Amino acid sequence: MDDKISIILPIFNVGPHLKGGIDSLINQTIGNENLEIIMVNDCSTDGSDKIIDEYAEKYDCCVAIHHETNSGGAHTPRNTGIEASTGDYIMFLDPDDRYVPDACERLYNAVKKYDVDLAFARFKRIFEYGGYIQESYSPYEADLKSAYPDETFETANFLDVPDFLWDNVIERVLYGKTLEVTYPRDGPIDTIHVDNIEQEPDLLKIQPSVWCKIYRRELIMDKNLRFQKYVTGDDMAFTLEALLNAEGIVYLNNYFSYDYYIRDLPNDKSITNNVNVRLLDELMEAYIYCRKKTEGFSKEVQTVSLNPHLLHWMHTWKTSPFTKEENRLLLKKVNKLKKIHDGDFKTRMLMSSMTTAIETAIHTAKE
Repeated sequence: MDDKISIILPIFNVGPHLKGGIDSLINQTIGNENLEIIMVNDCSTDGSDKIIDEYAEKYDCCVAIHHETNSGGAHTPRNTGIEASTGDYIMFLDPDDRYVPDACERLYNAVKKYDVDLAFARFKRIFEYGGYIQESYSPYEADLKSAYPDETFETANFLDVPDFLWDNVIERVLYGKTLEVTYPRDGPIDTIHVDNIEQEPDLLKIQPSVWCKIYRRELIMDKNLRFQKYVTGDDMAFTLEALLNAEGIVYLNNYFSYDYYIRDLPNDKSITNNVNVRLLDELMEAYIYCRKKTEGFSKEVQTVSLNPHLLHWMHTWKTSPFTKEENRLLLKKVNKLKKIHDGDFKTRMLMSSMTTAIETAIHTAKE
């Protein structure tokens, strides 16, 4: 193999999860001699800094970088990793998750075979304490029973409503109509390959995770793609920009490259599971940023890249307590997006329902 793959890990107080994440890279079937594992410590206080130093000393492929000040999110460590990387291709891993053993090999082979800027696959949501696994959402019919005959997956359902309601109502409202542009939907599809995102806007309906993808280095460097300084939403903005700018995209619909662990115990939660007004405020800022980036693209791209996330935002807002002043702040951000995101009738109805719900909460709250 002539190419090298740089894999970037943002690290802050990952605790007992860290070694498993790094080991999933060390043991990749592609061979860790073909990897550059860049571990960026963002001022951890739990010993994570010592762990990555041990890996850097033991393995030639591992590089440990230590920030002098904490940045407050994954965005800056990821950007540090990009600047330090030397690989021909770049990938990302959240260190409390895992790549499956052949993830790098499968994604690298796909991006090389089709000569594209970006290739990605599906992922599993593993509810470690609940004891079940969800398949990530895909707008395409798959044949997972053939690909994974010994495994059982539950349907993706992040609003946690009954499956019948999700399958027959919510999913259709959330993701909109099927946009058959390049690929017909009359049966299972294994691989989607397009020259640009306009050929298959439905790819934007897939959760915008940075970590189940491989990016050609030139895509990131030539387009100056970097993570925006949001506590949450930075991955959405980066992924959207990559998909909008990519010259060639491949999606592996029958393959799971990544194990995404849901840390759902009260004493074992990630920062994005601790909902506060800053999280939703910055997430809305990320939506505004993303909507502006889709200017000049089709209405379909503008709609499907954002609408599913708005319903998720509303669900999070409804299930979290906020004061009157906090709701006033969030309403300002929603109205800011509403001014520029006014596409089809469904979009206008969605935005109006959001503002009405927050306004009602403000008016009915006690002083």
